[in-house]
Amino acid sequence: MAQEKDMLGQTCAAYLRKSRMEEGMDSEEVLRRHRQSLTECAQRHGLYIAEFYPEVVSGESLYARPQMLRLLEAVEVGRYDAVLCMDLDRLSRGRMKDQGIILDAFKDSGTLIVTPEKVYDLSDEIDDELAEFKTFMSRREYKIINKRLRRGLQRSIQDGCYVANAPYGYKKTTADRRPTLEIYEPEAKFVRVMYNLYADGYGCQAIASQVNAMGARPHRSSAFSRNSVAKILRNPTYIGKIVWDQKTHIRKNAKGNLKHITIYNPPEKWTITDGLHPPIVEKEVYDKVQDIMAGRYHPAHNDGTVKSPLAGLVKCANCGGNMQRMVMKQQPYLLCTRKGCCASAKFELVEERVLHHLEDVLEQIRLKQPAHKQDLAPLEETLAAVSRELQAANRQKARLHELLELGEYDLPTYRERMAAVREKLSALERRYEDAAHRLEQAKAYNPTVQASNIQAVLDAYHTSTAAQKNALLHSVIEKIVYRKEKKTKPADFELEFNLKIL
Repeated sequence: MAQEKDMLGQTCAAYLRKSRMEEGMDSEEVLRRHRQSLTECAQRHGLYIAEFYPEVVSGESLYARPQMLRLLEAVEVGRYDAVLCMDLDRLSRGRMKDQGIILDAFKDSGTLIVTPEKVYDLSDEIDDELAEFKTFMSRREYKIINKRLRRGLQRSIQDGCYVANAPYGYKKTTADRRPTLEIYEPEAKFVRVMYNLYADGYGCQAIASQVNAMGARPHRSSAFSRNSVAKILRNPTYIGKIVWDQKTHIRKNAKGNLKHITIYNPPEKWTITDGLHPPIVEKEVYDKVQDIMAGRYHPAHNDGTVKSPLAGLVKCANCGGNMQRMVMKQQPYLLCTRKGCCASAKFELVEERVLHHLEDVLEQIRLKQPAHKQDLAPLEETLAAVSRELQAANRQKARLHELLELGEYDLPTYRERMAAVREKLSALERRYEDAAHRLEQAKAYNPTVQASNIQAVLDAYHTSTAAQKNALLHSVIEKIVYRKEKKTKPADFELEFNLKIL
């Protein structure tokens, strides 16, 4: 009772997150029940809930949980007297390092952790030890469950009944209570067309154009491309096989890579076993297609290292996609992989133009004629405009709640419109953060620092590896927009530079 009196009238937050036992249940319904339980818990303790933090994504890593990151920022600055959650392991069940970060934030700020069963005060030695023990046991349970899942997955692969996502042409089903696939004829007919056309000598791009014209649509994009057709043509699933180990993942910075890289392994590294599902394509046709592809297709060797100094920097002005380095006619070119989008250029000409631009910027800074005058007015106006849009979107969100309560909307309509508003709000929040970041950068802009950094890039560039060159350019360039019209001279391309404000 003493604890309850001490908390009377204090401000708290509520963190909502599904447990592993609730996987498969409707997220909205689970979080609604949790919200109700924690609201009742707050009323018992006399607490005022200032904000709810509903975690709708699930991830082992702390950095895959955006609401927890937001909550930790608030806890670290002492915004709340307490945080409500259904159980201690909802806050942290992942890696030991993440558990330590979370518990230390609560301990250092003096923020209480309140569950329906117990109040934890980590400044108290007994509560601190109990919290550490509970998170340790939670972590151990998590590892045991994952180990069982991996064993079950391996057994499913060996039995030929493992199904992750149904490939194009199939849909999920069960056979003898085991998950498998069944043919989905509205898509399967296009798979047969792809195989038959390729066996008759057509290329992947021509096949993609043909099936798109026939009305075929892939699962995750608006139209088939050369690459998506090639992926289907190489997939043994279509002759009744189950395939594993098709990909290798390289974690960020593991091999000098600036981001997570997915490597598509060659077929000899795949694990292939007989599946329970029926084939869509005859084995003779499949084998013929593989023989033709072996003679035509030469996959790029990807070992997780960066091969292009311009990787991730140059964007197509037409579609916004990344321009890629590709060897054609024994020469490297920079091109957009989207057919007919933007004319390509020799890679060495683009790279040379980038270095010349950096040299020009450096010269202008030294002559006290900055290439980018820091006029803050446009940035401030952009920030203000996005702020107004955010306010309008939040009013729209509040209005949706009112219309639901008034009975103007039924629940399905409300959910549909609320999803659209949340998506809009998320995009606006990202724009606001980006605009605020650029304004802060502009205010702190130091020409001397930028000149020093550009000079360091130019000095080290020619003696560096491709991955090192890429990292050097990323240190001073935000992005480059590439334009080139078709049937123009090799050097008739335009580059629009967006340098990092240092």
